[in-house]
Amino acid sequence: MFSFLSFCDWIHRVIHTFLLKFISGYDFIFTSLSTTTDIIIPNEILTDILLRLPLKSLLKCKSVSKSWHQLISSPDFVKTHLKLKTDQLVLFPGINGKYKFCSLTPIFNKQQLAQELLLIDSPNLKVFFVGSVNGLICLCNYSRETFIWNPTIKKSKKVLYPKLGTSFYNKYGFGYDESSDDYKAVFVDYYRNSYNDNVSKMKTVISIYSLRADSWTTLYDKLQGVFLLNHSGKFVKGKIYWAASTRIGNYDVYNIISFDVADEIWGSLELPGCGEVNSKFKLGVVGSDLSVMYTCYLGTATSDVWIWKDCSVSWMKLFTIEYPRNTVLIMFSSLNFTFSIHLSKSEKGDILLSLPGLIMIFNGSTKILEHTVDVEGCNPAESYTESIVNPLIISGSGSQR
Repeated sequence: MFSFLSFCDWIHRVIHTFLLKFISGYDFIFTSLSTTTDIIIPNEILTDILLRLPLKSLLKCKSVSKSWHQLISSPDFVKTHLKLKTDQLVLFPGINGKYKFCSLTPIFNKQQLAQELLLIDSPNLKVFFVGSVNGLICLCNYSRETFIWNPTIKKSKKVLYPKLGTSFYNKYGFGYDESSDDYKAVFVDYYRNSYNDNVSKMKTVISIYSLRADSWTTLYDKLQGVFLLNHSGKFVKGKIYWAASTRIGNYDVYNIISFDVADEIWGSLELPGCGEVNSKFKLGVVGSDLSVMYTCYLGTATSDVWIWKDCSVSWMKLFTIEYPRNTVLIMFSSLNFTFSIHLSKSEKGDILLSLPGLIMIFNGSTKILEHTVDVEGCNPAESYTESIVNPLIISGSGSQR
């Protein structure tokens, strides 16, 4: 009787045959390795097989035939592949366009991290990180050239930023609109009318780029009286978030400003009700949830981590971490940068806190700092998922590079 193992072996041989033969059209007919009888593979089974291949093998399959290339590049296939993809990488946005990638598990081991990091050069070595979602990374340089780049498939879309003059402050964000399968970059520019630091006296210009439309929308004076603190917003569940103040030069967080990527509507969130005089808040993420880290004052040796769970109506305190007193100066030295926290899937459940150039590992049970790892020349680590999303196809630019 035909066993399950025999069936798996047969599937393996069929896939091997796929890669060696030139196929055309959607009626895929193959000759068995052990018989002269033709084997007809329904498209549904073929698609299911391709979806479960390792990403490197899947990319090779695009070269087998024109029909395979069309199937793997189709929007439905790309979306389904994203949902099935479970391997989580960590991205270290580097300085001068150098980016490092690593799987999550080795980062918890101080000795393994250096060996596991993979270095990749971005399309332009003078760019800085704006955001990442679904395998696409948004980059920008000081000439305001923008790149939407997929390092896995080595494709990038160059976007020219509209010339609006020279602004004094710039803030950025990058997110995904699932309803229209569109990726959007958000740029917020502040223009001074005088040397007054009052935000209400400044001109605010918001530029929104749609990858699918390959065009810009410009809005004026939409965020009057609001100064976004962190350079790049955090994209969480359909919205981009920034910590905000009411005055330029004042880095005391007043609230959190959000941008709905689909509806292009601005909103705000109140901070957790735990603030005191001279308290410090820092914006970040824990896994896939929006988070803030709260410290009473700079001499405190603990910080409370709060999350905004599943778009709830209130904040939830997750845990309190403990560290040496001098560490807080590193943690809150620059509110321009956000943080990210990853939780180990092991029984110990260690906590990984990523800050600019630094990783801190906390004991999952005691929440006490165990060790630190320097990641020189890198901004805080970001979650990253490899994908076959092609920014050129979405924007209608074909196969240009």
